[in-house]
Amino acid sequence: MALAVVLTERKDDLTETRARNYERLCERIAITSGDTVEVAYYEDLDPERLRHASSVVLSGSSAPWSAHDPDELEVLGAAIRSAGRPVLGICAGMQLQAVFAGGTIRPSRTGEHGYLPIQVHDRSELLRELPRDAVVFQDHDDEVARLPAGFRVLASSAACSVQAIADPERRWWGTQFHPEEYRPDDAAGEQVLRTFFALAA
Repeated sequence: MALAVVLTERKDDLTETRARNYERLCERIAITSGDTVEVAYYEDLDPERLRHASSVVLSGSSAPWSAHDPDELEVLGAAIRSAGRPVLGICAGMQLQAVFAGGTIRPSRTGEHGYLPIQVHDRSELLRELPRDAVVFQDHDDEVARLPAGFRVLASSAACSVQAIADPERRWWGTQFHPEEYRPDDAAGEQVLRTFFALAA
């Protein structure tokens, strides 16, 4: 089985820079998972592929939510819920997980951009190898406003109260930050990816 990466941005909205970012995302997921990666845009998604995936990664998106088709997002949500596969949501992908499970999102009071600290509150699962204070890459202007029942908050930051989530029963995990962006001195993101794939195995 291959790992499914669902890009949560419309193809028509992609800039050259964003396309390169998605390429790097897929490369780093392939490296950290050791798995074959199959990529699909959310508006072209084949739900059957998700049901046969080893796990699913929902990417971030640089486009505002107003640029997304609500009906297509609902189709994606139904496919994710019915697939029954382990899911990692990244940034907008985590926000979608919250919405798919009945939660809500909202614009942030202040966005977060660049390598910034988070405080880890729960080190039992996705963030189990991270220190209490970790530096991760942020690039968001929206956040989870209401977390659905069944989820736990794993981390927060001064500007965002929901930086990482877990619902072990669904086998859904998510990060508001971008774990695919890491560097030698700030490698927490790489560890988060490796931990997700261990949890998903």
